[in-house]
Amino acid sequence: MNNLITNKHHCIMKTKLFSLLFVLPMLVFCTPDNIEPNDGPDVEQQDTTQNSPVDTIQQETPQPDTDKPVTPTTPEITDGALILVTNPNVEKFLNEVKYNDHDYTYSKVLDYPGGHNKENPWDKDGNFEVVKSDKPMEYAIKWTADASKGKLKLELTEPDWTIEREIIAGAAEVLVTNLVPNVHYTYKVFSIESGEVLTKGEFDTYGSIRQVYFKERVRNGRDLGGWKTYDGHIVRYRKIYRTGRWESSSMSAVGKRDMIAEGIKAQLDLRGTSDVLTEPTIEGCDFCAPVIETGGPSMLTQDQGDKTRQCMQFVMDCVKADKPVVFHCSLGRDRTGTLAMIILGVLGVVEGDISKEYEVSYFSPKGWGIASSEDSPVYTNTRTVWAYKPAAEYIWDNFVAEGESFADGVEKYLLSIGISQADIDTFRANMLVDAPAAE
Repeated sequence: MNNLITNKHHCIMKTKLFSLLFVLPMLVFCTPDNIEPNDGPDVEQQDTTQNSPVDTIQQETPQPDTDKPVTPTTPEITDGALILVTNPNVEKFLNEVKYNDHDYTYSKVLDYPGGHNKENPWDKDGNFEVVKSDKPMEYAIKWTADASKGKLKLELTEPDWTIEREIIAGAAEVLVTNLVPNVHYTYKVFSIESGEVLTKGEFDTYGSIRQVYFKERVRNGRDLGGWKTYDGHIVRYRKIYRTGRWESSSMSAVGKRDMIAEGIKAQLDLRGTSDVLTEPTIEGCDFCAPVIETGGPSMLTQDQGDKTRQCMQFVMDCVKADKPVVFHCSLGRDRTGTLAMIILGVLGVVEGDISKEYEVSYFSPKGWGIASSEDSPVYTNTRTVWAYKPAAEYIWDNFVAEGESFADGVEKYLLSIGISQADIDTFRANMLVDAPAAE
């Protein structure tokens, strides 16, 4: 594969995967401040902060938290509860806004609190507040503290995924996040030494998409699962992830652990010559870095489409080998958004929804989803100006015949750059499930 940097290994995983759901007594949010060229006309703010000197398997060293949460306290999960797992600002946007296919004449995302340039409607005093809505909802599972029980363990179970997490002796709660929408969970907290159960129960989740939050320096993350297709299928969760920059310099040991726990076994770096990696962030993971300078239509045509062919072939091969893959650029917005458009497009996701998925990056904090200045709302008319619209129109104008869908056009595009029909069909078979029957 031309111009492809690959190192393929199997990620070493434990028999039971440790959870992304972890104790987070306090979070630190640092504002990037070095400015370097990035996706197209905007600039990226690199994170120059240092990782915490103490970073253990159970919790990080508590530090001052400068990010005010949307809600004043962490809500508790109780037995039989139904809980929202998507950030409520994002959920409101996704539920209220509808974009028609091939219509980029307007954008509604700036009507919702997110990023850095919107007042928080929960601040009754009218004070300006940074709203970081790329974080999914976080919940507490609680019980009566009893240090005599020794170390504890949380077991959190989905229908086909079991998560385990050790908890320090004497704790009275564990915080969980990164939950999958529309899933039935059971939970149990018990003494490792005696097996005595301190609390147990079950709950159900709901939400439009699955956002994922690994660490404060790995933002704008989400699972590509959950989107509906033209023919009524749904994209599988836990297979393909998108984020902002994903590298050792912007990630703690706990962050790496949590990504491994999620089951990620492959990394696709979409960045250009100035900041692209030469090896995977997590040792042993499959790796691909084609070197891509900008997103939008130029990404689709670079080297006669060979860069996109490399990306798609890598993603398809990872899914076929049951190796969950994460792809990213610097902000996780334009190059990442362009590839997400092609991935979701060939899977048959409604094109108007794909453009909404692109705009979800707006809900990320400064330095990830927006430009360098707080007076520069990059997302104003983004759908009509920069990466998404021209990339989508390149597909519409060159590959979609009358009466065909965007999915038909993306398939034709991929065939034209060398992706086989067999690989496309296998990819769809591995990534799509039937939608649940309406109650």
